[in-house]
Amino acid sequence: MDIRWFQDFLTLAECRQFTTAAELRNVSQSAFSRRIQSLETWVGTPLIDRSCFPTRLTAAGEQFRASAAEIVRKVVDARGEAGATGHDSVVLRVAMPHCLATSRFPRWCDAWRAVSGADALRLHVGNVHDSVEWLSAGVVDLLVSFRHAVEDIQLDPQLYMRVKVEADAMRLYRPAGMAFDAADLADEAATARYPYVSYAQGAYFRRLIEVYCGPVLRSPALRRTCDTDFVDGTRDLVRGGIGLAWLPESTARAAVEAGEIVAVADARCDIPMEICMYARRQGPVQAAVQRVFELFGGG
Repeated sequence: MDIRWFQDFLTLAECRQFTTAAELRNVSQSAFSRRIQSLETWVGTPLIDRSCFPTRLTAAGEQFRASAAEIVRKVVDARGEAGATGHDSVVLRVAMPHCLATSRFPRWCDAWRAVSGADALRLHVGNVHDSVEWLSAGVVDLLVSFRHAVEDIQLDPQLYMRVKVEADAMRLYRPAGMAFDAADLADEAATARYPYVSYAQGAYFRRLIEVYCGPVLRSPALRRTCDTDFVDGTRDLVRGGIGLAWLPESTARAAVEAGEIVAVADARCDIPMEICMYARRQGPVQAAVQRVFELFGGG
C-alpha cells in the first residue's frame, strides 16, 4: 500500500476528472490511473464509476472517501509530531492563493510569527482547491482564503475552525485609458463592445462572478477576449489595456492608487467578500495555531 494512492483518490473524488486529477497530482494520466487501480485492488472493490462523465464514486467509494481522508490526516499528523519531537524549531505552515501571498502576506508574516511563537512560517501558494486539500491532508496548518456564502469552502465545523481576518470585495475594473460608459452594461440595445478578461472555467472567482453578477456578465456590451486563472496576471492585463476584469480590492489597490486602473461605478458589479483563516481543531502545532486565531478574535 502506498499513501499516495489515498491522496490520488481524494483528489479524483474532488475534481471528478482523471486528466485534471493527474495534473493536480503532477503525474501522467496513465500512471495516475494505475495508482487508482492499485488502490481498488488493495481495497478489494471498485471505488470509481467509470461508466459516466464526469467520473463519480461508487457507493463503496463514497463510503471509503471519509476513511481515506482520515488515514491521510493521521499519517501526516504522525509525521509532524515525530518531526516536532526531533527538532527544536516550530514551523507554522500557511496556504493561500497567489494574490494574497503577494498583496497581504508580507504585511501579515512578522506579526503572525511573533504572536504564534513559531520560529518560522512556511508559505504554500496554490488555488482554493489545492489549499483545501493541503489543509485536509495535514500538509499545512493554516489556510487563508477568500470567502463568500455563494461559494463557501465546505469544511466540517466540528473538525475545522474559521475566523475572519479582514473584509475585501470583488469589483469590476477598467484600464484607466479606456473610454467606457457603465450604462452600456445595463442596455440590451447597446452597440458598444468592451473587451473583458475572464477567469478560467472552474476557477473559484469565475463561479462566484457567474452566480453573483450573472446579468452584468451576460451583457452584450462585454466581449470576452482572454481567460486566465491567475489573479495578479488578470490585474496586469487590465493595467495593460487588454480589457475589463473583476479583481479583489486587495489585489487592485496599488494599481488604482497609481492611476493605472479604475473601478467601475456600478453596484451590480460589486461582490462583498471576507478573507478568512481556517485550521483543524487538532494538529501538531495547535498552540501556535490557536494564538494566531486569537489575534482575530477566534479560537
